[in-house]
Amino acid sequence: MGVAVLVRDITDERAVDRMKTEFIATVSHELRTPLTSVLGFAAIVKEKLAEDIAPLAMGADKKYQRSLQRIEKNLNIIVTEAERLTSLIDDVLDIAKMEAGKIEWRMEATDMGQVLERALNATAALFEKSGLAYTQEIAPQLPVVMGDRDRLIQVAINLISNAVKFTQEGGITCRAWSEGDRVWFSVQDTGVGITPSDCGKVFDKFKQVGDTLTDKPKGTGLGLSICKQIVEYHGGRISVESEVGRGSTFLVSLPASTAPTLPNLPAFNEFLSRLKREVAPTTGKQILIVDDDPHIRELLRQELEGEGYTVWEAGDGMAAIRQVKALRPDLVILDVMMPQMNGFDAAAVLRNDPLTADIPILMLSIVQDRERGYRLGIDRYLPKPIAKAQLLDEIESLLHQGTSPKKVLIVDQNASTARTLAEVLQAKGYTVAEASSDREGLEKAISIQPDAIVIDALLSQNTDFIQSLRFERGMENVVFVMLGDRQESSLNL
Repeated sequence: MGVAVLVRDITDERAVDRMKTEFIATVSHELRTPLTSVLGFAAIVKEKLAEDIAPLAMGADKKYQRSLQRIEKNLNIIVTEAERLTSLIDDVLDIAKMEAGKIEWRMEATDMGQVLERALNATAALFEKSGLAYTQEIAPQLPVVMGDRDRLIQVAINLISNAVKFTQEGGITCRAWSEGDRVWFSVQDTGVGITPSDCGKVFDKFKQVGDTLTDKPKGTGLGLSICKQIVEYHGGRISVESEVGRGSTFLVSLPASTAPTLPNLPAFNEFLSRLKREVAPTTGKQILIVDDDPHIRELLRQELEGEGYTVWEAGDGMAAIRQVKALRPDLVILDVMMPQMNGFDAAAVLRNDPLTADIPILMLSIVQDRERGYRLGIDRYLPKPIAKAQLLDEIESLLHQGTSPKKVLIVDQNASTARTLAEVLQAKGYTVAEASSDREGLEKAISIQPDAIVIDALLSQNTDFIQSLRFERGMENVVFVMLGDRQESSLNL
């Protein structure tokens, strides 16, 4: 009997890994910054083409109309290819960060039915373009899972996109259900399928099954590897069942959580828009854009001025601090990687100065270090390239913060659900009160005289409670939102 001990110095290997991660991050920044400009300005040109130039072509000759259609088609190609390149860069950066253990996970109670719905909404354009049909089968009242919602949506989008990519005819079926203590979802296609010998290889990095000389590679071969790492981080499993010529089914299972079922928050959009009509408008508000890239500043200026905002600019953190103190903008949009003083340091200075501490800060950067930003006290952290709709929504939310005169009462026996809804409404600027029973709800309604009441559907079955509210003085025009597990309705009492 003996013992063999092997000692290996891994200092050089770690140094190489660190250099590789830093190199990928630098290359990613250098590529994504110009991509942000390409996508942003292409979107602006498309918008102006549709609004200002296309109407002029209604009575023009056919040559003019053909030229206009060609320009529009070329712009669509630019946007599509830029988005594809951005996705490839994101995959490379994601795999490097996962290997380095630098992924930021935001674990929270997550409804997998909503995850699948969000993924299908995000990939709707793929189905329209391909002509493929899709079927959605989501079991009611699924248990929630503890997970990073955005990362799980990324998994679902990747599986759906792959299914569309390798399916010529037929359709895609997405399912979500629960068995025992696990929640499952699957993506099934009628595509080319995978040979049994290749099924175990599809989750390997940079691996694409098939003959690369005859089958043009579609992507980096990192998507499924990233999915596998995300799923396994959540304590889950991912697998594939396939037959050549008959399609594939990718299955994901995740451990169910004991947290309560979550409400379907997107159903509140109509309710929020009704309240928002009477909130003070944000047009005319002053926004300071801080970015060392003049093209990014110009892109943001055009987009924000088009929405009625007044825009100022600064090229680095030092200039930003001077302008914030002198001009007192209503909002600051801040980049991270800048000369002289980076965005994190500038945010720290602004937050620690009593004269500027109350000004909302929206950080817009390719540097994925949300936790550091939130520790410094920034209000929002969005990635580049810029998603215009999301950016404008976040800006409007921050400018409305605390400005709404509207009061909302949430009556729900589930404290977690009530807190989630309260955070959503408070982020939109509303004053929110909570009650956990019909009696407490009645007392608070009489006390605060809310403009709207969000009530759990089970409690709403108490007719005495509803009648008491309905006939209370001053409650004649209150907006009621009845909240169920999968469907909501509102009525004006």
